[in-house]
Amino acid sequence: MWKKTTAVLMICILCISFSFPVSNAAEISGTASDVTNYKQISSLVSDTWESDYFEKMIISPGSDSMEKDGEQESVSDEFNVSVSKAKEITKTENSMDSYLDRQDGIYEVEKNDDGDLEVTAPYQTKRIIVENDNVEDTYGASHVYVNKADGETILQYDAEEDTESAFEALKQTYGPSQCYLDKVVSLDETAMGLPLSQEVVDGVDSYSWGNDYMGMSKLKKEAASYGYTRKVTVAIVDTGINTSNRMFKGRTISSQSYNFFNGNKNVTDVFGHGTHVSGIIVDATPANVSLLVLRVANSKGQSSMLTIKTALQYAIAKKSDVINLSMGFIDANADLYNYLDSTIDKAYEKGIPISCAAGNQETGGIDVRYCYPANYSKTIAVSAIDSSGRLANYSNRGNGIDFAAPGTGIISADYKGSLTLRAMSGTSMAAPHITAAIAYLKMMQPNLSVKGVCRELELYCRNLGAKKYYGRGCPILTNLFKKGITNKKYIVILKPMLSSVSNKGSGIKVTWKKVTGAASYYVYRRTNNGAWKRRAVLSASSNSYIDRNVKQGKKYTYKVRAYNNGIFGRFSSEKKVYRLKTLTNIRVKNTSGRRAAVLWKKKTYATTYQVKYAANPSFNKARKVSANKKNSRLTTKKLKKKTYYFQIRYSYKKGGVKSWSAWSKVKKIKIR
Repeated sequence: MWKKTTAVLMICILCISFSFPVSNAAEISGTASDVTNYKQISSLVSDTWESDYFEKMIISPGSDSMEKDGEQESVSDEFNVSVSKAKEITKTENSMDSYLDRQDGIYEVEKNDDGDLEVTAPYQTKRIIVENDNVEDTYGASHVYVNKADGETILQYDAEEDTESAFEALKQTYGPSQCYLDKVVSLDETAMGLPLSQEVVDGVDSYSWGNDYMGMSKLKKEAASYGYTRKVTVAIVDTGINTSNRMFKGRTISSQSYNFFNGNKNVTDVFGHGTHVSGIIVDATPANVSLLVLRVANSKGQSSMLTIKTALQYAIAKKSDVINLSMGFIDANADLYNYLDSTIDKAYEKGIPISCAAGNQETGGIDVRYCYPANYSKTIAVSAIDSSGRLANYSNRGNGIDFAAPGTGIISADYKGSLTLRAMSGTSMAAPHITAAIAYLKMMQPNLSVKGVCRELELYCRNLGAKKYYGRGCPILTNLFKKGITNKKYIVILKPMLSSVSNKGSGIKVTWKKVTGAASYYVYRRTNNGAWKRRAVLSASSNSYIDRNVKQGKKYTYKVRAYNNGIFGRFSSEKKVYRLKTLTNIRVKNTSGRRAAVLWKKKTYATTYQVKYAANPSFNKARKVSANKKNSRLTTKKLKKKTYYFQIRYSYKKGGVKSWSAWSKVKKIKIR
């Protein structure tokens, strides 16, 4: 039977170990400052972090002993009271609550199912995240950071009391599911309490027996001979990496790797978990698989929800092929969490799978629905098996499990020294085995969707038993290269970005950025406010189209989408333009005082005319002069005795849409 751990968030690294021989964010008080990159968010966290932050204290009632984020400490030292006073204030939930009410800060006290007192400080970071980039009333925030790229606003306050009142008000305005406290979370590798008696099994062709079991040791040897040398990037959101360990020799660690806790590029692992996870992936894959290491914890194994989300957003922005997340939030109410959902949704839409550890428990695994984000339908939840193919006793289970993978007694790199290896057990070790398997699929078919990835893995799965323990089973990939990708229908077709719609001499030119997964592009047009109609179907090599069937002064709206093998991608954004024919019958003549007069015939659809001229045909350092719609002539300032080149265009603005004609043909004149 699962024991409720806490009603408050707890994040745990999902394993147990064995010893084995940016520019700063802008600070404009009370006003909104745009966050232009993820480094600024990480700087915000590191600049405001306090050394006394904690996730949770567990106190035995009526005693002086307590556990603070996995470390044994005394109540008397923590609160600077005598031992007898400590025993008095910890006697009951009410006495503890009464004492903390008189202290600085806001604390919450709750008795857990074991009868211990759990103390948290939910407002200690004094920071709120609202999933809306247009927050009108911040309720007294001292600093406001707007992250338009991800549609969120980060609010920093000066006091915990201000944070609490603002949080309640913001929930009323935007809804509880859109407002989050940036809580401190503890990445404590022993928090799950796994037994220390798990077996250690040596691999044959790999350090990890799991890579032999899943056939990836064979794939690693064969990849180049089959021509699968495409670079694949695996993002690892964890505690960092010890790059000096021998397992990483010759492996590319991306220069884009980043420490999101300290706001710098130092991703050195001082906790141990991330190095081991990274080593499993490197052990399973060839050298064309590179690592994007995203460190999210300090030396105490502490992090925050915003830090982890920001790292995930960064991994997506850097176009990672797959993300490994060997951590999760364990809570009785985890099935109600949705803080990372929008970010995970974005990864899913872009075809970036997130392989998640399902979680562990000391007395036997619990239902994975209590572990977030492994319980979210758009992640890949991985349970752990031992070398006999049985579910590990510590592994979480349930109908939310997607795959099982080796997790017990896995040998990989240690974070101390260059030669040391270490054995660890947990679903944290199982997840990177699935991540490595996905890396091979992405090597073969880079635009495979998350659904396609799961389908391909399922085809190779060994049925180990009940779905609630093993999901679809454990993928055995020995013959993957021989069989290849079986169904290329399950691919990601990204949304094209419409770069511009502009007037040209022969019509309106529509330009877009090409996307992965496109076999062709469909261009659509709407005239004024009429119905959408398809205008053209173009090859995958195309990134522009000229629409010649257009009329002067008409408003046209365009959008584009990609197509491949019966599947359409999402439409691009729409862009509007008025058709404006290029000016003709342009004349340029000398006038008195070494000036030039430019003359043209006025157009019906014109708001402004613009003349540009320069003493070179490339129009380098050209001067631009505007004239209103009533004019049909413009005289320049005094010029040098040189040959000058002239062009003219005009604009039209109506209903918030401003368009320019193409530049006219070049006219030249020698100034006398």
